[in-house]
Amino acid sequence: MALSCTTQTKPATPASQPSITQPDIKTSPEVRYVIPSEYQRLYQEISERLDTFHKYLNIHSNGTENEITFGAELLPANGHQGEKLLTEENYRGTLIYLDALQSLGVQGVKIAISYPLLAPDFPNSDGYLEYYKDVAQELRKRNMKILVAIGNLFPNSSFTDLQISFSNLTFAEYRQTKRQIAERIIREIHPDYLTLANEPSTEAMTTGLKVTVPEFTETVRYVLNGLNRSGVLIGAGADTWNNLDYVKSLARDTDIDYIDIHIYPADYLEPAITIADIARANNKRLIIGEAWTYKVYDSELGDLSNMATQATMFGRDVYSFWEPLDSKFSEILTKLANYKGYEFISPFWSKYFFGYLDHETVPKNYTYKQLAQFSNQKAVQNIMNHEFTGTGLKYQKLINAAAR
Repeated sequence: MALSCTTQTKPATPASQPSITQPDIKTSPEVRYVIPSEYQRLYQEISERLDTFHKYLNIHSNGTENEITFGAELLPANGHQGEKLLTEENYRGTLIYLDALQSLGVQGVKIAISYPLLAPDFPNSDGYLEYYKDVAQELRKRNMKILVAIGNLFPNSSFTDLQISFSNLTFAEYRQTKRQIAERIIREIHPDYLTLANEPSTEAMTTGLKVTVPEFTETVRYVLNGLNRSGVLIGAGADTWNNLDYVKSLARDTDIDYIDIHIYPADYLEPAITIADIARANNKRLIIGEAWTYKVYDSELGDLSNMATQATMFGRDVYSFWEPLDSKFSEILTKLANYKGYEFISPFWSKYFFGYLDHETVPKNYTYKQLAQFSNQKAVQNIMNHEFTGTGLKYQKLINAAAR
């Protein structure tokens, strides 16, 4: 979701080290994973959902191929990092992470500049802006596309160390500040794409505001009104598990350039097809700004707006036995993009391109925050050793196949 991983890259070597886009990539032989008993039913459920949608795409897509920018979430730059973003250590780590993504062939990144990080009166706002400007400059040097999304900070200690509360926030203040942030991003960072809003249910959960279809649409219209876009494509969207009326309203009643959708629960892949049809009917371009396989049971789908539940779900992602499903999902994502014309796709948990944890080695009493830190360390270790997971190599294979 719009929430970040707490990736804290701590490379032992400086940013001036040789790029890790070297050919001597070390990989492990293919592994047949044993699914732990407590996850076997969930694994089967997700696998069956993915297979069903995959078969649908194989029948209907007719081998269509479109030009796709294969992106990935730039996790070290995610706004939930908070003041870690301001450290030289994190900046070096960001560059090394970029090198690692490039070595897989990734052509663009999505950066979550979380609301209200760049609000003029937010603590260290100017420092965050300088960090993101520097990152954007590095991306342009690498000829990589930049998608910036203005999501919301999760006011929960499981996800960020920033002390923040939206308890007294009004829609008027929210819209005004979001407009200021958008203007600042366009003027100072100038990304290729800027997504103003997404996941209305997440906006409601984080801010406490009642985010109905009219109010969500009006927020986007307020930011767009008289906005100097300066050549930046501006978009907004929703997640595939929310009411499609959000997308219909954005496509019909705003002058955004593109619809940006998020896909997580495997049960909600099918709406991506309907959303694409809605967007095309209204002359909007298409982006998948976030996507991954939520490791959730059907019975948990009704509780996605609970941050404690989300922490539990994200804690399941770290294990290596999910690798075949994550790889399968990236293939489905690519076929979906080709079939319906999504021009930019960005898998969210990109750290699993580099490392997972083995289930049997992880203490059972770890919190989500501990699991995240442990898995981050594994990913960093593998990045420094030029190692990739099967999920990462699958994504590389899909990128290479599209280039032929």
